[in-house]
Amino acid sequence: MSCRQSVIWMCVLLIAIGSSTLANEAAMSLFAQGVKELNAEKFDTALETFERVTTLAPDFADAHYHLGLVYYQRAEFPKAIEAFTRTLELLPRDIDALIKLGLASHKAGDIDAADTRTKRAFYEQAVAAYQTALDIRPHNVEALNNLGLAYQELDRFDEAISVYEEGLALSPDQPQLHANLATARDLRAGIYSLAAHRHYQVGVRAEQAGRTEVAIAAWKQAVAESPRYLKLYLQLADLYFEKGEYDQAIQTYLSAIALVSENQISQPTGTANIFYNLGNSYLRAQQLEAAVSAYRQAVDINPEMVSAWANMGTALLEMERFDAAIMACQSALKVHTTTLSLGKVSGVSPSELSNIEFTLKTAQNIKAGEYTMQAYRLWRQGFSAGNRGDIRAALKLWKQAVALSPHYATAYENLAWGYFNLKQFDNAIQAAKTVQTVHPHPQVAQLIEFASELKTGKYPFEAYQLWEQGRRAGAAGNLEAAVALLSQAIAAGPEFAAAYNTLAWLYADKLGTNLAEAEKLAKRALELDPDATHINDTLGWILYKQGRYAEALTVFEQALAHAPDNAEYLYHGSLAAMKNGQTSQALEYLNRAVALDARIRQRVETQSEFDAIRFTPAFRSLIR
Repeated sequence: MSCRQSVIWMCVLLIAIGSSTLANEAAMSLFAQGVKELNAEKFDTALETFERVTTLAPDFADAHYHLGLVYYQRAEFPKAIEAFTRTLELLPRDIDALIKLGLASHKAGDIDAADTRTKRAFYEQAVAAYQTALDIRPHNVEALNNLGLAYQELDRFDEAISVYEEGLALSPDQPQLHANLATARDLRAGIYSLAAHRHYQVGVRAEQAGRTEVAIAAWKQAVAESPRYLKLYLQLADLYFEKGEYDQAIQTYLSAIALVSENQISQPTGTANIFYNLGNSYLRAQQLEAAVSAYRQAVDINPEMVSAWANMGTALLEMERFDAAIMACQSALKVHTTTLSLGKVSGVSPSELSNIEFTLKTAQNIKAGEYTMQAYRLWRQGFSAGNRGDIRAALKLWKQAVALSPHYATAYENLAWGYFNLKQFDNAIQAAKTVQTVHPHPQVAQLIEFASELKTGKYPFEAYQLWEQGRRAGAAGNLEAAVALLSQAIAAGPEFAAAYNTLAWLYADKLGTNLAEAEKLAKRALELDPDATHINDTLGWILYKQGRYAEALTVFEQALAHAPDNAEYLYHGSLAAMKNGQTSQALEYLNRAVALDARIRQRVETQSEFDAIRFTPAFRSLIR
């Protein structure tokens, strides 16, 4: 709530004394009560309270000001104008009252639709209030912005542009000023009319309030008023897309593209975005050929648009054009990698990157005959059912997928997890073992271990569920919750090695605290599961964090003895070797790690741990 803080207690007393009013203790007590009611948005009771104050003390300026605030909140703008005008009779140089008078006058003009002359009078009153405020305080950015808006309503676009530019010279980072300046320039150029812009604003407010049908109606009126209003087409198309009305979205995006083509009123990047959004609409409408065409036009304009390449790959995969899908996904990944290498932000989230890699792998696997397109579609339907919580329907679909393609490792893996979550541990183990014969995976090996331990009652399923929740919380960065959940998992399952290990890793890697406790947890995990190589890696990392580099290197070597091709273990070993003064060993590990996972190259390029060998030929060739 916008209330001036200077009105409380001592300042109230000073105002009362200086205004030669009838204000008294009763008036001041009521005034303080009214301020509380206004701040609590109790507008009806605040109105009654401030009216009583102004009756008791007619010259109490701040009471009239706050009465104006209440009327403004109640959208009773003429009464608000009266209250702010009375405030200014008592305090003629009050900047807040002048700005609020301008706002109330502008709002009164907005709602007075019947009489154009009256509307203009209200807007002119707003202009006069802001100009007076600026005479008193010339560098008031709020007054400059609001003055520009009032000028716009009076078709005085040159003056609006001038005051917006003045405001930006004072405060260059004000997004509202930039937006208003762009609007004033468009209005001056006749790209759209003031009436169309008003309809646009009505639609924006309606959309923000969740009244999408009102927004659509308002934007349609705006388009009818000004058919060249590009922003309107894009807003309308985006809203259709969000509502799932893809045919309407497609037609509206096409209208926007035609407008751009005819009038050349958009920048290339903006045009690429329109084609990209058009492609997304076609994709959702299952018009795949058209989607590919739209994405192609987007990347022709902006070859660095990773998302357009990626979604093109998705559409091509659906069309069973596997070579083209592979090329599109590879283009997406190449652009992403190149952008990062230039020190730019690619705008691709980790989940989006994972989706691109998945689409690429799927196209490659189907092309190679590992599974059929029909099996993939069944798997995807099962995945959707699983996300809806219908595990049994998902299992049925995944069974059909593996019946069609017996070597479909991903479908078997989902089957295994589905059985696992239904506590059908024998079925889970059988499906997981099939995965390991087709495409061995560490997470699947862990699933077999969990299912076997749960089957024998080593720890309760509740402990596993707490561990899984904690693991997810940690991955999402909610570390406090992760620690609490993992601690509960240990309490529920004292023989659950994974819970000890995950909590130990969280302390060492994410929090960098409780390292002594982390070491105890990791050693307890090893006692429970002596053959778990990943727990050795955790212990080595904890020792490394403690500065015990020789011990850490020994433990990493133990892990690598069992898993010599694990890139992460090799990377950790290289760090420990560097800190232990064994640079040749560090380079050997690092070379092997980068050969297995090229992403590690990006990690070590600027890491200070490698400064001692950074300019050696061996290291330079490694990161080149």
